[in-house]
Amino acid sequence: MNDPTRPAGPAPAADGPMQAARSPAGLADAVRDQAGGYADRRKSEAASFLSELARALRSGGKELDGQTQAKPFVHTVAGNLDALSGHVARRGWRELYRDAEVAARSNPLATALVVGALGYGAFHVLRSGEGDARKSQVPEHKQAWGGYP
Repeated sequence: MNDPTRPAGPAPAADGPMQAARSPAGLADAVRDQAGGYADRRKSEAASFLSELARALRSGGKELDGQTQAKPFVHTVAGNLDALSGHVARRGWRELYRDAEVAARSNPLATALVVGALGYGAFHVLRSGEGDARKSQVPEHKQAWGGYP
């Protein structure tokens, strides 16, 4: 039978992206694939950032010729950053999340300190941007002698 609601011609491919988006399961799979690709790109960026940071520490550590105590410390930190970079690159997101959760549960005081320091830093970064905007909007009124009213 002819279906008047379907266009004439060959049937569209059942495995096309539009067909996958029409079904709830296909849409969930497409979203999961897109989120997984995004997460993998961010993970590889984080790993390369850690590797570049280790390289920068090593190159900066060459200038520490006179300080015999600081130079081994810098090289140890750079080596640990390289190891962490390799660890991040090899592991999946679920494994990294599980590792972070185990570390947070085993060291609650260190976790609280790190979260507090990050919050404190974010507060000051946001507040400094707000202060710049406020300075540009409100003109300062100074007295002729340089003081404020």
